[in-house]
Amino acid sequence: MTARGLGRLPVDGREWRVRVLGLAQLCGPDGQRVRLERRTAALLAWLALQGPSPKFALASLLWPDSPPTTVRSNLRQLLRRLRVATEDAPLVEGDAERLALVSPVSVDAACLKANTEARAHAEALACVDAEGNTLLAGFDFDDCPELARWLDGARAGIEGWVREAREARVAQLTAAGDWTAALGLAQTWARQEPESEQAGRHLIRLHYLQGDRGAALATFEHLRDVLDRELGVTPMPETLALVREVEQAPPRSRSLGTRPSLPLSVLRPPVLVGRDAAWRQLEAGWEAGQLLFISGEPGSGKTRLAEEFAATQGRWGRIEARAGDRDVPFASQARAFRTQLRRWPDVKLPDWVRTELSRILPELGDARLLPPLASEAGTLRFYDAIVAALQLLHEHEDISVADDVQYWDAASARAFTFALSRLADTAPPGARSLRFIDCYRRGELSPETRMHVAGLVEAGLARVVEVDALTDEDVKRMVAAMGLPGAEAHLETLARYTGGNPLYVVETLKHLLETDSLHREWPQRLPPPGRVGPLIQRRLEGLSQLALQCARLAALAGAFFKTSLVAGSLQVKQAEAHEALAELEAAQVLMGERFSHDLVMEAVLAGMGPGEERVLHARLATVFEEDGAPSILLAHHWLGAGRTERALPHLLASARSDEQVLPPELAAEHYARAASLMLSLGQHEDAVQARAAEARCRLQATPAGVLTPGPAAGPGARGRRG
Repeated sequence: MTARGLGRLPVDGREWRVRVLGLAQLCGPDGQRVRLERRTAALLAWLALQGPSPKFALASLLWPDSPPTTVRSNLRQLLRRLRVATEDAPLVEGDAERLALVSPVSVDAACLKANTEARAHAEALACVDAEGNTLLAGFDFDDCPELARWLDGARAGIEGWVREAREARVAQLTAAGDWTAALGLAQTWARQEPESEQAGRHLIRLHYLQGDRGAALATFEHLRDVLDRELGVTPMPETLALVREVEQAPPRSRSLGTRPSLPLSVLRPPVLVGRDAAWRQLEAGWEAGQLLFISGEPGSGKTRLAEEFAATQGRWGRIEARAGDRDVPFASQARAFRTQLRRWPDVKLPDWVRTELSRILPELGDARLLPPLASEAGTLRFYDAIVAALQLLHEHEDISVADDVQYWDAASARAFTFALSRLADTAPPGARSLRFIDCYRRGELSPETRMHVAGLVEAGLARVVEVDALTDEDVKRMVAAMGLPGAEAHLETLARYTGGNPLYVVETLKHLLETDSLHREWPQRLPPPGRVGPLIQRRLEGLSQLALQCARLAALAGAFFKTSLVAGSLQVKQAEAHEALAELEAAQVLMGERFSHDLVMEAVLAGMGPGEERVLHARLATVFEEDGAPSILLAHHWLGAGRTERALPHLLASARSDEQVLPPELAAEHYARAASLMLSLGQHEDAVQARAAEARCRLQATPAGVLTPGPAAGPGARGRRG
């Protein structure tokens, strides 16, 4: 049994959940919270961890000094009170001899145990509270000696499971290059176990990988003080060895991560080279109060340049779009808000803002209760909610780095454009405003967006900083800083082969390291110079068949890929799916639920035949249908599967849904697409009706120019001086 986060979220929205990790309580389907009495909590914890148990033996643990008649009576009363507390929803079932949980997945401890046994580490961590996971916290059972001894062992076991899951998950995320997520998890671990050298070493390593050597060394000093003060010991040799490596410049070639063939310096080259001119342009644009765009070829280092520059200017955060967003209205904006809500969980959005945002974030409310956006006033209220959320969710940040802006869907871009213009108009004089740095692939913006960016630049409101290939000298400096013995013999060939693209340099070095070729002559059968695709393809060829299928499934699912899709879509056991996903992370193909780089995703897509692509689209459509996914997503995958007749009902449902909760011009586009498909199938009467619905929506659309200051240019479509 595996259950992604079932310790926190109910399997069924009508079920009660039980928390015995931390504060023991019942969590009702309507948000109720009922504190559990200690013996009731102990009974539920026992059944969650031990499974079905003899009734009298369990009751005797709870009332060890009572006669059998009293024990049975007490147990009956306890179970009756539990039924009353849950409004007759059954949590425990039994017969004359045994007791068992009705639904083990409704108890957080049972979910943790199941996911740990399945080595589903991310899911196991979703079952525990980030602020405390002590079993039956605050309770003691000195009057029940046998139960107390069991509880001591169970608490130690829980701590071990959580520690094992954290260790494995941090290692997975680190190997996959998702250092921000890994750092957050390691910080939670270190906060709960400040004397843990495992957690401390991960923090030191991750601070270094993110380019903050000072924070890495400060973490070590704090750890050393804690160990001396609390335990009276000094750091272990492996901790000291790690710190020595961080202190050196450049770092040694021995790996500190979980992949010994890939040194730390290759996972993140320690020196940013060849970007002096671009840096000066960024500084000039920053001083002028301009919106900053960074443009370049895939793999040219746009994101790292943006992040390192932002780090010198203040507090910053990162949002991103993904391939596939363009097909789903507000997909990019919704992801950006979810990112910020996870980053700042203590931010409280006003009720009216949550209600309006439920149109694009269903978890915040029921958008079906809202009136359709058929009027200018209704649309303005929706857009004003986006403005308010943007202000609150970025109030602790000075800069927001928006990555892969070329993927932003038009609806998100339009909303962001409006929001930023409103922020610029309402900001108090002299107030410090949120600044944006947008990164996009050269040549991949839509024509309208390119025109808008050009207009902003011409007006002096924005600056586009182009990131070009590295020179031969830059490549030599970059590789020399990595400290890889044997690499110096290949510097000239490497620069010529990669064309000065930083990602190509890194991927080529990874290939040479993994094939033990760094100390040999340059391979004669490497792919043509300047192309990283074949290198990535070779890495994909080394995957197991199931891992490769997982990668292809992820590529087709795009922004909507979840690891929970794999087992059902590929019809394999959950444990097999987790093993394949771990293989993809270890190979740096996936980082959690996204690709390590868009080029990797493109290589995966390029390796698929049309037949396999149609089959996987059909499987995704089937699984998404079972999960109640958005209609537009179902339409997309049924069309990809070549099943137009299956796609049409979903496309129409999406149009009708959009007409209810989103601006009407979005519904109009879907009606127009449905009409074209109907004509291709010979459904002329239905096509006429779809065209009529399209015309109705276009008439309801807000007059052009009322809400949009200009064509959308992504998250940073409007700038403000000062």
